[in-house]
Amino acid sequence: MAVTSSLGIGSGLDLSSLLDGLRSSEQQRLVPLQRQASSYNTKLSAYGTLQSSLANFQTAAESLGKASLYEGVKTTTDSDAFKAVASEKADPGSYSIEVEQLARSQSLVSAGQASVDDKIGSGGTITLSLGDASGNVSETVDIDLAGADSSLSGIRDAINGADIGINASIVNDGSGTPYRLVLSSNTTGTASQISVSVAESNGDGSTPLGDLLNYDSTAGSGAMSQTVAARDAKLSVNGIAIVSQTNRVEEAIEGVTLTLSKTTSEPQSLTATRDTDSVKAALEKFVKAYNSVNTLSDKLTAFDSEKEISGVLLGDSTARTAETRVRGALNTPISGGAFSSLAEIGISLQRDGTMKIDDEKLDKALANNLADVGQLLAGKDESGGLSKVLVSTLDAVAGEQGLLQSASNGMKTRIDNLTESMEREQESIDSTIARYQKQFVQLDSIMASINSTSNYLTQQFASLNKSSD
Repeated sequence: MAVTSSLGIGSGLDLSSLLDGLRSSEQQRLVPLQRQASSYNTKLSAYGTLQSSLANFQTAAESLGKASLYEGVKTTTDSDAFKAVASEKADPGSYSIEVEQLARSQSLVSAGQASVDDKIGSGGTITLSLGDASGNVSETVDIDLAGADSSLSGIRDAINGADIGINASIVNDGSGTPYRLVLSSNTTGTASQISVSVAESNGDGSTPLGDLLNYDSTAGSGAMSQTVAARDAKLSVNGIAIVSQTNRVEEAIEGVTLTLSKTTSEPQSLTATRDTDSVKAALEKFVKAYNSVNTLSDKLTAFDSEKEISGVLLGDSTARTAETRVRGALNTPISGGAFSSLAEIGISLQRDGTMKIDDEKLDKALANNLADVGQLLAGKDESGGLSKVLVSTLDAVAGEQGLLQSASNGMKTRIDNLTESMEREQESIDSTIARYQKQFVQLDSIMASINSTSNYLTQQFASLNKSSD
């Protein structure tokens, strides 16, 4: 930089500006390469955008290939006494449901204690069990209670730590001995009733723990009080009485799970129908995804005659091939069912390339021939429907080893090669400018010497002229 800024001092010529002009002229050698690189990068970005749009379309096509989509059942009811969820195993039908009683879990409460921290007796073994009123036990556990843990809070913690399905808590009733232990079953129904007893070994023969924690649900008696009785849910479906241990009633109606929340005073209606709404929503998503691909493809490959602007991929064979393959897959006839094409169920390609749904025609097909719609799109048994054809085609076009990815990889290689060419060209330009600069320095030096000699001779001639005078 110092040499450049001092150029021309010796010669009096504007060599610095001249060198800048030469540098600017030499840099023009890069312009064609830079334009080509920009074009390659723009095309690479276009490939990526198109590939992403086609991948979204592929996802929408895959969803149409799931057989469960066409086997779904939805439930409708105006009742607030229950909720109903149907699985694909459910059969369409209408049901009358009455809820007579909700299931609830049992609660027992002990006599009051003055403190939650004072020890009660010298410890012992607490036996807890869950079972029905007939003595059938589903679960039991023995809890060894050391003397240091025989306080009300210690008993609570020990029972909760046993993880038998019984929750222990302490409530304060505000009396002189306010602290009372509450045992509640975590499970509703009469098959999960609590029985509790204590085996003690106090030296004086007393049984303070046993006097506090004792209840036999089979007999319905004990030192503890039953504040909430266990109860089963009772309901009827189309007049058939049903008993359930919980408020979640499964398989009372095959494939339908009822969740009860309140009792009813009169029959409530429940209707189960094929879930055509989900199928239509999937088809609408499919059409929307295709139209997004079509809009993008048009933008990338079109020519705007008014603005005289060409799409990035105008005339590109890869984009043209991708479009042709996708359209070909969409028009593939599917045999074996009532429908062989999308157009037959109300989904068709328009002249402008977009896809459109005829709602009336589609709704009719879904209402009357849902199984055949499923066969068209998802296939039957091992045979694939239109979804399989599309997914296979889209994978070949936009997948990791697909047509667009191969074109992108080729474009990346071109960009890398072009980058190397620009680097070499820049090195050549820098070398040329360095040579110019060296020559200018030499020129400046020569011109400085010539100017110095000229000035000397001028002075000598002037002196001679004075002598002659």
